[in-house]
Order: sequence, then structure tokens, then C-alpha cells
Amino acid sequence: MYIYLDIIEDFSCEMCGSCCLNDWLVTLDEDSYQRNAQLFMKTGRGEAFAQIFKRLIDKSGLGEYAYIEKKATGGCWFLDENNRCLLQVEAGHHHLDHVCQIFPRYPMNTARGTELTLSFSCPAVIRMASRIAPLTIIRSERNPITIPSNNDVVHVYPEQQPVWNPLRYYFELEQHFIDIMQCRSIQVWERLQMIKDTAQAINCLTRDQSLGQQITKVFVDNYELLDGKMTAEQELNYYIPDIVLENFFVNFIFKKPFYIYGLQPTIQLLENIWQRIKIARKVVTDPIVDMECTKSIIMEVEFEYSHNRRALFVHKERHG
Repeated sequence: MYIYLDIIEDFSCEMCGSCCLNDWLVTLDEDSYQRNAQLFMKTGRGEAFAQIFKRLIDKSGLGEYAYIEKKATGGCWFLDENNRCLLQVEAGHHHLDHVCQIFPRYPMNTARGTELTLSFSCPAVIRMASRIAPLTIIRSERNPITIPSNNDVVHVYPEQQPVWNPLRYYFELEQHFIDIMQCRSIQVWERLQMIKDTAQAINCLTRDQSLGQQITKVFVDNYELLDGKMTAEQELNYYIPDIVLENFFVNFIFKKPFYIYGLQPTIQLLENIWQRIKIARKVVTDPIVDMECTKSIIMEVEFEYSHNRRALFVHKERHG
């Protein structure tokens, strides 16, 4: 089974070069490193290979073996003035490391099947998410995209958790948080507060065999509250910058942070992200400027929280 947010079906790279110009480090596994070594040695560019491909001093245990050096002016070594990847031009898309082949796609291995979404650090993804229609979760036996095997970002198997652990009911929690986040009869900050309150309430439940029933009761109470909000406030929020924020947070939830980090740490992370967004937007009054500001801060926080920059910091600390 393939489970994915619908925007992934329509995505195609716009060759804007944004991902190649970011200051993140593109890491390679050992196979990719050796593949490039053979390519460069075959064409008599051994010295260039040593200059471009750097072994990592400390590895994260996530298949990271080396990284591609940046130009002095910033950006990937292989990005040309026309936003083309010179390595891809020379050797083909299949030759690229898995990071470059997959980005901005975000594959996850879960008990339900393969789950897929996109990174909101890509401007093309932000434009796709700037729509009135809510994001939809699709379940299909058809794979919407082709991704190299063994490149899942996370592994999520809630049934491995004890019955008294709320994460055993993770998929139900995820869907409930998404339902709250897509309730446009209340403001975005109110939805985030409701998610926070719900997570805290669940953390306070009695940890025993009845935990599943207790969680269901919390959900039922929330849906009754949301139904009341919809009856009392018929006018829905169709302000596009807020809709982009909604879609960003739905995508964030779908990427399984509550399972990876736990309920309380993820709530703290959401609060930190929201504070940064709120500060960036509070001085903006023009809707067009607000939209650009919202897109910019979303890409910034997505890049910071979703992409591994640890290796970059290690490199700077060791080499200045």
C-alpha cells in the first residue's frame, strides 16, 4: 500500500536551483562515493575528485559516508550558471547520490506501507500548496513516484510499542491532529493550541490496558468541540497565507515527528516553529507581502528542522 499527500502526484522539478544553492550539506553513502571515484579516475580527474568529495570525520549512522564540497561563492560544486547539474549531464540521473535523486520527496517506511510526501523547503512545493483545496491523503496500490530502494527517511511501527504507550495508537493520533489542523473555522494558532492541549491531555491519561479507550474519548470530545465551532462560525478562513501555513503544518504532522520525537518534544518543536513564523509575519499588513513573507519563513524553518546540517557544523568546527 502507498499512502501519500496528493501534491506529490503533480510535483516536477522546475530547475530553479534553490536546493543546490542552499547551505545544507549533500551527503553520500559509501556506494555513491565509490561510484564517483571510479568515474573521476577513469577520466583522469583524481585530483579534482579529492577536492570535491570529502570523507566525513563523524558519521551519523544514516548511511552518510562523505559529502560534496561547496563552491567558494556558495552552492553545490556541480551547479552551473543555467541551474544544471554538471554531474547529471555527464553521467545521468541514476548516477547521482540518493539525496539528489529523491529530494524534495520524503519517503517513509511504516506498518501501513510506503508513505510519501514532499519537503516545503522547495519553492515549487510551496507554490503547489498555495491552493484553497485542503491537502488530501491518498491510499493506493499504485506507487505515485519511483524512488531508489532502501532510502526511507523514517521507520514507523506503532504496534511494537506497549499497549500503555500512546505511540501504539500513533496513526490514529496523526489523523486526529491533521483533522484539527484542517479545521478552517478557527484560526491557525487556535488549531495548534488544540493539538498541544490534546497531546498534553493524552500524556496525562492512565497508562494501562484502557489507554486506547481513553484516547478515543479525548478524540470524541474534540470532534464535538470542533463541530460546535463550525456551527457557530460559518465563515471559513480562505486567506491564502493561512492556508499555506495549514498545509505546511499538515505536511509536518504527516512526516511523523510525534512518533520520532514523542508527544511533548514535538509540541515544543511546533511552538518554536510557530513563534518564529508569528514574529516574521507580525509587522506585515499587505496580503501580497504577507504571502511572500510566509513562504520565505516556511522554507527557512523547513530547511532548518528537516534537513541534516550536522555534518556542515562538524566540518566548520574542524576546519574553520
